[in-house]
Amino acid sequence: MKKGIQLACCITIVSIGTLGIAIQPSFAASTTSKGDIILERGTTIHKPVDPTLPGGGHEITPTDPDVNPPTPGPLSIDYISNIHFGKQKISGNDITYYADSDHIKINSTGVIKAVPNYIQITDDRGNNAGWKLTVKQDSPFKNGTHTLKGAILKFNNPKADSVKVGSLNKPRMKAITLDSTGANASEAISAAENQGMGTWVHLYGASAAIGKRSITLDVPGEVPKVEGLYKTTLTWTLGDVPD
Repeated sequence: MKKGIQLACCITIVSIGTLGIAIQPSFAASTTSKGDIILERGTTIHKPVDPTLPGGGHEITPTDPDVNPPTPGPLSIDYISNIHFGKQKISGNDITYYADSDHIKINSTGVIKAVPNYIQITDDRGNNAGWKLTVKQDSPFKNGTHTLKGAILKFNNPKADSVKVGSLNKPRMKAITLDSTGANASEAISAAENQGMGTWVHLYGASAAIGKRSITLDVPGEVPKVEGLYKTTLTWTLGDVPD
């Protein structure tokens, strides 16, 4: 008897639950919205930064008044150090002279800082196509009619670093020996496809101490010399597509 009552009660409860409770259908609405953006080529002139802390955002002012301003456009040369060897003693033997460090002023603090000679390049084109920088020494070092014939200018200990911390798309930077006759250009830096995007600094020397030994002028002992200022010009050309 107990089993029969229990079964009947169970059936009655199920019956009431099934018949007495109405199940409401669920409801959902759906539509769409749109998003868009118009991309244009940038016109920002990028100021040079401290090359030893490029990710720190420390803009600088050159202390050398003869440094050229940044070039315009989305692929730009933002900064190139002039190369100064200072006052040196004449020698009748073969001799190597070492370039002075560059000196920059940190805008936020006004501090003057010695840094390796360097180049800053920005690629804001957005097509990741790559680029190449070449350099040509237009003539031998000259002092009026006197020429340091056979003197060789070299750039050593290259190091590339990005304003974007941890960037792996590093351009390839070479140690270079310039042709003092001006007949041939040398490839200094190249960025293959998907390399060199954004702002990069390219130093000759990973530190100020190494930078002091990184750019040299080898002068043969047998070259006639006179006292005075010897000068040359370097022409740097940035191309939007590497060879």
